[in-house]
Amino acid sequence: MATDRRQFIHRSAQFGVLLGAGVPLLQACGSSDSGGDSKAVTDAIEDGLKPEGGPLRILNYADYVNPDTVASFEAQYGVKIEITTFDVDAEAVTKLANGSVEVDVFQSAAPNTLGRLIAGGLLQPLNASYIPNKANVLPTFDNPWYDEGSAYTVPYTVFSSGIGYRTDRIDPAKVEELGWEILWDPEYKGVTSILDDYREGLSMALLRRGITDVNTTDKALIEQAGADLGELTGLMNIKVNIEGYKDIPEGATTLAHTWSGDLLAGAYSYLPEGTDPSVLGWWYPSDDVGVVNNDCMTVTANAKNPVLGHLWINHLIDVANAEENFSWNGYLPPITGLDADYLIENEYAPENLRAAVLDDAIISKGLRFEPLDMETNQLWERTWSAFTAG
Repeated sequence: MATDRRQFIHRSAQFGVLLGAGVPLLQACGSSDSGGDSKAVTDAIEDGLKPEGGPLRILNYADYVNPDTVASFEAQYGVKIEITTFDVDAEAVTKLANGSVEVDVFQSAAPNTLGRLIAGGLLQPLNASYIPNKANVLPTFDNPWYDEGSAYTVPYTVFSSGIGYRTDRIDPAKVEELGWEILWDPEYKGVTSILDDYREGLSMALLRRGITDVNTTDKALIEQAGADLGELTGLMNIKVNIEGYKDIPEGATTLAHTWSGDLLAGAYSYLPEGTDPSVLGWWYPSDDVGVVNNDCMTVTANAKNPVLGHLWINHLIDVANAEENFSWNGYLPPITGLDADYLIENEYAPENLRAAVLDDAIISKGLRFEPLDMETNQLWERTWSAFTAG
């Protein structure tokens, strides 16, 4: 479930260099970093085609879709679904590029590698006539930065980066007052963690200084962020991990730079029996200027079952199916109606974690991790490595 998903994101950060390694493969398909010399597939499938006989083949993270949601699609269309799993985005991109997997749907594509997939001719444009439930998706995704006009993608899940904490150990007013600065407060030495992810960690340090360019190429800013993180080693005996989802509920950590989905998923899964969820707190910048990320659903260019692929995407963004999937997965689908009021009323989330349920306003103002050129990406990675080795 969400626990495994976070582990995969962590490994993706560790294997960041492999994203660069995928570029030559995509360039061999005719792409370039600048977007020129593209072999992007330009024609969507025709209207009115009948669903294929399947099996529908999906490339996805393990345990990232509710088996009941899969079963209901299989029953509705009389087909089987076969899910091929991957551990990191780099692995998925490479397998799609070199043809070692043949799938109809790439279900959890990362926005910052979509450009190479499209330019490399590995994805096909979507035909909206097969996806009427797209009307349920929050309007901020009508024209996302990574896919103009939402031509190739539909969002699957969305999550933000903030601070999870124990309200029985820290006054929420203090967290609100200090924001990111509280992660440097020696009062919480030994019980504080930050995400083990080079983009997330360095960006958090930039945001602490009021710098909102989380894709900066400025060497001085990147190195200053690294130096600021370096203070945490001695000052805080900082933990660097992705285990806030369990460490905060279980009490091993008091403060954690973590993902909103992890806190929502952990609220009911990892609290000791008899512990009220009100002990959990979530902070996100009050001006809504923080990091927001999402996963995307796409249909591959060589799909043997493209109609079924479209219908599967439509199935997942049906409101009832999205709710069912969220109840198991723990990561929020950006669907109208699945807002904080509804999720709290139906006991999918506690009232005190209302701010962890993203709405259209938060998503639309969120900062995105865009692709970095190879030299800049290596600078980010070296700076992060110097901190984690310290």
